Amino acid sequence: MSDEYDSSLVNAAAVNEEGISYNVLRRQPETVNAFQNTNFKFTLTRIPNVTFWCSSVNIPQISIGEVTVQTGMLPHHVPGSSIQLDPLRVNFAVDEEFANWNEIYRWMRSIVPFEDFTEILSNENNYYSEGTIHCLNSAKNPNKRFVFKKLFPVSLDGFDLNVALNEPEPVTVSATFTYESFEIENVT
Repeated sequence: MSDEYDSSLVNAAAVNEEGISYNVLRRQPETVNAFQNTNFKFTLTRIPNVTFWCSSVNIPQISIGEVTVQTGMLPHHVPGSSIQLDPLRVNFAVDEEFANWNEIYRWMRSIVPFEDFTEILSNENNYYSEGTIHCLNSAKNPNKRFVFKKLFPVSLDGFDLNVALNEPEPVTVSATFTYESFEIENVT
Protein backbone atom coordinates (compact mmCIF):
# COMPACT_ATOMS: atom_id res chain seq x y z
CA MET A 1 0.00 0.00 0.00
CA SER A 2 1.33 3.40 -0.98
CA ASP A 3 1.60 6.48 1.20
CA GLU A 4 0.46 8.57 -1.75
CA TYR A 5 -3.12 9.81 -1.93
CA ASP A 6 -5.37 11.04 -4.68
CA SER A 7 -5.11 14.84 -4.51
CA SER A 8 -8.40 15.18 -6.42
CA LEU A 9 -10.21 14.06 -3.27
CA VAL A 10 -9.20 17.23 -1.46
CA ASN A 11 -9.23 19.52 -4.49
CA ALA A 12 -12.27 21.78 -4.09
CA ALA A 13 -13.05 21.77 -7.82
CA ALA A 14 -12.85 17.99 -8.40
CA VAL A 15 -16.13 16.28 -9.33
CA ASN A 16 -17.12 12.73 -10.25
CA GLU A 17 -18.88 11.59 -13.46
CA GLU A 18 -22.28 12.76 -12.17
CA GLY A 19 -20.98 16.23 -11.39
CA ILE A 20 -20.96 15.67 -7.60
CA SER A 21 -18.05 17.27 -5.76
CA TYR A 22 -15.65 14.97 -3.96
CA ASN A 23 -15.29 17.70 -1.34
CA VAL A 24 -18.09 17.03 1.18
CA LEU A 25 -18.00 20.65 2.34
CA ARG A 26 -19.09 21.71 -1.17
CA ARG A 27 -22.10 19.36 -1.27
CA GLN A 28 -24.68 21.76 0.07
CA PRO A 29 -28.32 21.56 -1.07
CA GLU A 30 -29.68 24.17 -3.46
CA THR A 31 -32.47 24.99 -1.00
CA VAL A 32 -32.36 24.90 2.77
CA ASN A 33 -36.13 25.11 3.30
CA ALA A 34 -37.66 21.87 4.57
CA PHE A 35 -40.97 20.82 3.03
CA GLN A 36 -43.88 21.54 5.40
CA ASN A 37 -46.63 18.88 5.55
CA THR A 38 -49.33 21.57 5.47
CA ASN A 39 -48.16 22.92 2.10
CA PHE A 40 -50.33 20.93 -0.29
CA LYS A 41 -53.51 20.97 -2.30
CA PHE A 42 -55.28 17.84 -3.51
CA THR A 43 -57.35 17.89 -6.69
CA LEU A 44 -59.48 15.19 -8.22
CA THR A 45 -61.58 16.25 -11.20
CA ARG A 46 -64.33 13.73 -10.54
CA ILE A 47 -65.00 14.80 -6.94
CA PRO A 48 -64.57 18.59 -6.55
CA ASN A 49 -66.32 18.77 -3.14
CA VAL A 50 -63.79 16.35 -1.61
CA THR A 51 -61.02 18.53 -3.04
CA PHE A 52 -62.34 21.60 -1.19
CA TRP A 53 -62.81 19.82 2.18
CA CYS A 54 -59.59 17.72 2.04
CA SER A 55 -57.69 17.91 5.34
CA SER A 56 -54.92 15.39 4.68
CA VAL A 57 -53.61 13.05 2.02
CA ASN A 58 -50.70 10.65 1.97
CA ILE A 59 -47.87 10.21 -0.49
CA PRO A 60 -48.07 6.42 -0.76
CA GLN A 61 -45.19 4.13 0.07
CA ILE A 62 -43.48 2.45 -2.86
CA SER A 63 -41.46 -0.74 -2.50
CA ILE A 64 -39.81 -3.30 -4.71
CA GLY A 65 -39.42 -6.97 -4.14
CA GLU A 66 -36.13 -8.66 -3.59
CA VAL A 67 -34.75 -12.06 -4.47
CA THR A 68 -32.47 -13.89 -2.06
CA VAL A 69 -29.86 -16.04 -3.74
CA GLN A 70 -28.38 -18.64 -1.43
CA THR A 71 -24.62 -18.98 -1.65
CA GLY A 72 -22.22 -21.20 0.20
CA MET A 73 -21.86 -18.59 2.91
CA LEU A 74 -23.99 -15.47 3.23
CA PRO A 75 -27.14 -15.02 1.14
CA HIS A 76 -26.90 -12.56 -1.73
CA HIS A 77 -29.80 -10.08 -2.19
CA VAL A 78 -30.76 -8.67 -5.59
CA PRO A 79 -33.66 -6.44 -6.66
CA GLY A 80 -36.80 -8.30 -7.66
CA SER A 81 -38.96 -7.72 -10.69
CA SER A 82 -42.13 -6.36 -9.07
CA ILE A 83 -43.17 -3.07 -7.55
CA GLN A 84 -45.74 -2.51 -4.80
CA LEU A 85 -47.67 0.77 -4.58
CA ASP A 86 -49.57 1.40 -1.36
CA PRO A 87 -53.06 2.93 -1.68
CA LEU A 88 -53.76 6.65 -1.62
CA ARG A 89 -55.69 7.78 1.48
CA VAL A 90 -57.61 11.05 1.53
CA ASN A 91 -59.14 12.47 4.72
CA PHE A 92 -61.81 15.12 4.50
CA ALA A 93 -64.46 16.86 6.57
CA VAL A 94 -68.01 15.96 5.54
CA ASP A 95 -70.04 19.02 4.53
CA GLU A 96 -73.55 19.44 5.97
CA GLU A 97 -75.17 18.53 2.64
CA PHE A 98 -73.05 15.33 2.50
CA ALA A 99 -72.13 16.34 -1.07
CA ASN A 100 -68.49 15.27 -0.80
CA TRP A 101 -69.22 11.92 0.90
CA ASN A 102 -71.98 11.30 -1.65
CA GLU A 103 -69.61 12.00 -4.58
CA ILE A 104 -67.46 9.02 -3.63
CA TYR A 105 -70.47 6.90 -2.70
CA ARG A 106 -72.08 7.46 -6.14
CA TRP A 107 -68.73 6.82 -7.85
CA MET A 108 -68.42 3.47 -6.07
CA ARG A 109 -72.01 2.56 -7.00
CA SER A 110 -71.23 3.28 -10.65
CA ILE A 111 -68.38 0.72 -10.60
CA VAL A 112 -69.98 -2.20 -8.72
CA PRO A 113 -73.69 -3.12 -8.68
CA PHE A 114 -75.43 -2.53 -5.36
CA GLU A 115 -78.93 -3.55 -6.36
CA ASP A 116 -78.83 -4.41 -10.04
CA PHE A 117 -76.60 -3.98 -13.06
CA THR A 118 -78.38 -0.86 -14.35
CA GLU A 119 -76.28 1.32 -12.00
CA ILE A 120 -72.95 0.34 -13.55
CA LEU A 121 -71.37 2.68 -16.06
CA SER A 122 -71.18 1.10 -19.50
CA ASN A 123 -67.82 2.63 -20.40
CA GLU A 124 -65.03 1.24 -18.20
CA ASN A 125 -62.95 4.40 -18.74
CA ASN A 126 -65.53 6.27 -16.64
CA TYR A 127 -64.51 4.18 -13.61
CA TYR A 128 -61.26 6.12 -13.32
CA SER A 129 -60.10 9.63 -12.67
CA GLU A 130 -56.79 11.43 -12.37
CA GLY A 131 -55.77 12.79 -8.97
CA THR A 132 -53.02 15.26 -8.20
CA ILE A 133 -51.27 16.28 -5.00
CA HIS A 134 -49.82 19.75 -5.54
CA CYS A 135 -46.86 20.35 -3.19
CA LEU A 136 -46.21 24.00 -2.34
CA ASN A 137 -42.90 25.60 -1.47
CA SER A 138 -42.31 27.88 1.51
CA ALA A 139 -43.79 30.83 -0.46
CA LYS A 140 -46.99 28.73 -1.01
CA ASN A 141 -46.29 28.38 -4.73
CA PRO A 142 -46.61 24.97 -6.45
CA ASN A 143 -43.23 23.38 -7.13
CA LYS A 144 -43.93 19.61 -7.45
CA ARG A 145 -46.97 17.53 -8.21
CA PHE A 146 -47.73 13.86 -7.76
CA VAL A 147 -50.09 12.79 -10.54
CA PHE A 148 -52.02 9.54 -9.98
CA LYS A 149 -53.23 7.75 -13.13
CA LYS A 150 -56.38 5.58 -13.41
CA LEU A 151 -57.41 6.22 -9.80
CA PHE A 152 -60.64 4.81 -8.33
CA PRO A 153 -62.11 4.43 -4.82
CA VAL A 154 -61.89 1.10 -2.99
CA SER A 155 -63.22 2.18 0.42
CA LEU A 156 -65.15 5.01 2.04
CA ASP A 157 -65.40 5.37 5.82
CA GLY A 158 -68.72 5.53 7.55
CA PHE A 159 -69.16 7.91 10.48
CA ASP A 160 -70.78 8.04 13.90
CA LEU A 161 -73.46 10.47 15.03
CA ASN A 162 -73.54 11.13 18.75
CA VAL A 163 -75.86 13.41 20.77
CA ALA A 164 -73.91 12.73 23.98
CA LEU A 165 -70.93 14.92 22.95
CA ASN A 166 -70.39 18.10 25.01
CA GLU A 167 -68.92 20.00 22.07
CA PRO A 168 -69.94 19.39 18.47
CA GLU A 169 -67.06 18.44 16.23
CA PRO A 170 -66.78 18.16 12.46
CA VAL A 171 -67.27 14.72 10.98
CA THR A 172 -64.13 13.59 9.18
CA VAL A 173 -63.80 10.44 7.11
CA SER A 174 -61.21 8.71 5.00
CA ALA A 175 -61.45 7.40 1.45
CA THR A 176 -58.95 4.96 0.03
CA PHE A 177 -58.05 4.86 -3.64
CA THR A 178 -56.04 2.50 -5.75
CA TYR A 179 -54.35 3.58 -8.97
CA GLU A 180 -52.27 2.28 -11.83
CA SER A 181 -49.19 4.48 -11.35
CA PHE A 182 -48.05 7.91 -10.31
CA GLU A 183 -45.53 10.39 -11.64
CA ILE A 184 -43.66 13.21 -9.93
CA GLU A 185 -43.58 16.36 -12.03
CA ASN A 186 -41.79 19.68 -11.63
CA VAL A 187 -43.99 22.78 -11.81
CA THR A 188 -42.43 25.67 -13.62
